[in-house]
Amino acid sequence: MRNADYIGLNGKKQSLLLHDGILNEGKYEIAKVQSENPLFHWILDDRSQNITAHQILVSSNREGLDQNKGDFWDSGKVNTQKCSSLYAGKPLQKNKVYYWKVRYWENSDQNSVYSKPRAFIIDPNATSEKFSQEPLVTMDEFPEMTKKRDGNYFLDFRKAAFAKLKIELSSIKEDSVLVSVGEMKQKNEFSIDTNPGKNIRYYQTQLKLKPGTHWYEIVWPENKKRASNRFMIKMPDYIGEVYPFRFVELKGSQGTLKAHQVVRTKVNYTFVDSASSFESSNEVLNHVWEFCKYSMKATSFCGYYVDGDRERIPYEADAYINQLSHYAVDAEYGIARGSMKHLLFNPTWPTEWTLYNILMAWYDYLYTGDNRFIVKYYHELKIKTLMDLSNETGLISTLTGKQTEDFFEKLHKNHWGKNNNLRDIVDWPQASPPGGYENLNHFTGTEKEYAGENDGYVYQKYNAVVNALYYGALKIMGKIALDLDQKEDSILFLTHSKKLKKAYLDIFQDKTNGLINDGEDTDHKSQHANMFALTFGLIPEKNIQNVVKYIEQKKMSCSVYGSQILLEGLFDYGEENHAIELMAAKTERSWYNMIRYGSTITMEAWDKRYKPNLDLNHAWGGAPANIIVRKMMGVAPLTPGAQNIKIHPKIGALEYANLKTSFISGSVEVDCRQTDSTYAMKVKLPGGVKGDLKIPALKGDKKLYINGKPTQNKSEKGYFHLKNFYSGSNLLEVK
Repeated sequence: MRNADYIGLNGKKQSLLLHDGILNEGKYEIAKVQSENPLFHWILDDRSQNITAHQILVSSNREGLDQNKGDFWDSGKVNTQKCSSLYAGKPLQKNKVYYWKVRYWENSDQNSVYSKPRAFIIDPNATSEKFSQEPLVTMDEFPEMTKKRDGNYFLDFRKAAFAKLKIELSSIKEDSVLVSVGEMKQKNEFSIDTNPGKNIRYYQTQLKLKPGTHWYEIVWPENKKRASNRFMIKMPDYIGEVYPFRFVELKGSQGTLKAHQVVRTKVNYTFVDSASSFESSNEVLNHVWEFCKYSMKATSFCGYYVDGDRERIPYEADAYINQLSHYAVDAEYGIARGSMKHLLFNPTWPTEWTLYNILMAWYDYLYTGDNRFIVKYYHELKIKTLMDLSNETGLISTLTGKQTEDFFEKLHKNHWGKNNNLRDIVDWPQASPPGGYENLNHFTGTEKEYAGENDGYVYQKYNAVVNALYYGALKIMGKIALDLDQKEDSILFLTHSKKLKKAYLDIFQDKTNGLINDGEDTDHKSQHANMFALTFGLIPEKNIQNVVKYIEQKKMSCSVYGSQILLEGLFDYGEENHAIELMAAKTERSWYNMIRYGSTITMEAWDKRYKPNLDLNHAWGGAPANIIVRKMMGVAPLTPGAQNIKIHPKIGALEYANLKTSFISGSVEVDCRQTDSTYAMKVKLPGGVKGDLKIPALKGDKKLYINGKPTQNKSEKGYFHLKNFYSGSNLLEVK
């Protein structure tokens, strides 16, 4: 674990996991920690099984620790299966080196040796209130170079990145060269697209040269509109301004230019590329995965989840998809937590977005096992449920006069001035008035029926989409309350969710076919109303097949944001083949289309046809990064801290698919291969972790074999279901 208020090591392999923010003192590595009250965490060798307890020692000197003395903290034997513990010793001083180690017990009576000692130091800027966010990291890159016939240079850095640029140039006199950078190039040409679109970046500047050989750094243009927005996240001073680009053109330079003389310094949040990998029998799906994975790294350039370069503002829905996808490709949690805290106190305008605060907080707890965020901000999360907007039936609406000044103050929305009111969004972009939005947003192509991205949604006083998400938020808030022993609140949220579900079906469901209408006074049925109801568990079992069929026939009638909800519902309710087809599609409304368009980072919309002012660096377009991990390969935590992990793969008609993904408790590897008559799944679970495995039973009288040995396990509902499966590497076969 690399977050700077988490300290991690491996119990048996003795390797430190906290690599970023490490200082060197002689022969020791020292983790620089950004919290006065850090959480210690360790990963066990995969041979470790039934963990029952642990003991941590923290000492102010190495000699004392070598004698198994913790003068600042000796936790004693703590009876728990968790491989983490919040510091509970003497107050830690800043700028002082401390040493720690841990041991654990298996089966109550068998204890390990202590791990090798590791050192840490409390950052001078740390506070007891601060949640960690690590410094941004930089990497120098060199381009592929093409010298054109006219003597000018075209440079390609292979992928777009938020970066700085410097060039070493020589001149015998005062002179100038023309430097151009951009995200797009002309098709089939070695030249940058100088008119790529409103928010697709292109910049040209003239460098004045001095006699001799010198390095010149490009000064990026000021975006005055963006800079005037008080919600924009500014780049830290130690990094400075960055600009998204892939290509560089250099005109008018003298002599021969070498690749090492052009340096792009890429900026992103700490990221471990080896933390995840994916490969399947579908090459398009493989490309989509890599595309979405890289997007999580590239868009982390300012240390928060932002909506892209156009605004650089955190938005709750963007952050939610970004969070889940980031968790899927790298076990890193600091940037999500920093974004969550920011959004609690800097909310945006869509009603639905407010509710995503609760989902983000829950997943933070589930993946980290650290409840400090939900404890500290529990009251804020209760307000974010929007129960204040509910009526006597339990439904919520923004149009019933309940958005008062007191309501705005509780939501921290007073800073919005005249635009305080929450407004239902459903999806984005929405259709524009005739002639508006550059007169292009009405184009629908041949793959959808309605303009905009909300499938012709008919807005009413009470809307089905926002109430489905409200229902999901209430259910999760009930789990949070239960885990925090807020029993009265837990009952309250459960009662409200049951009341809401009854009203939802009474008011929105078409009783003739079980489908969901958009609102209370319309019979229009959008893909959105039905997919939100399905994904958040509002459809009665008898109506599920009809709703799924309706959603499926609409194909991809939602935006890149809506695809997150659509794909979750399809995988959860037996339509994995259709979901995989959508992720691997080559249609205009697909991830492949973004790649085909020339972008190397996920786009804000499927195509410029649907959003003419889109940008090419929106992480909310990267849903497959988490859907492939959480839903297709079925790998997700079942208990906080990922001490119990489910592996329920649904690979559809794929011949094979293999995945590596990382949790705070260690890396999980899954390899699924199938023929018409066999199914094999290799699984590797980290030590101390239990697995909940589901393996397709296949048709006929098939048996389950584990490591070549037949078992007596019986299949249920088409699966062999193995609970509390042991750690390590194992082969499961159905044949």
